[in-house]
Amino acid sequence: MGVWVEVVLVDRDPEVADRGIRQLRRELQGEFATRDVVTVAPEGIKGDAAAVGAVAVALGGAGGMVPLLIAVLRDWLGRRSSGQRVKLTVGDESIEVDAASAEEQRALVEAFLRRHEAG
Repeated sequence: MGVWVEVVLVDRDPEVADRGIRQLRRELQGEFATRDVVTVAPEGIKGDAAAVGAVAVALGGAGGMVPLLIAVLRDWLGRRSSGQRVKLTVGDESIEVDAASAEEQRALVEAFLRRHEAG
């Protein structure tokens, strides 16, 4: 069995969050198994209530899936608006990416996913 990574997009606009997650899921099709995730706004959201969209992505037992997921997420994150945040969760551990540069985002996501790589 593999590891499921939950990817959550947080945005003030529910339509934008939903559209973003649907776009990501389409980009993942054919390479990864995905499943819907019931979502609520993550703890610590400041200001107005935030909308979230989420998808769970399966990483198979072979380690080759991590670099592919990193590449897809990096490309996808690069096209998101600056007011959005993305939270990745594996089990009880999470990492949140928001105002980081593209290189910082890539490094954070890669390090996080590699720690949880199925082997």
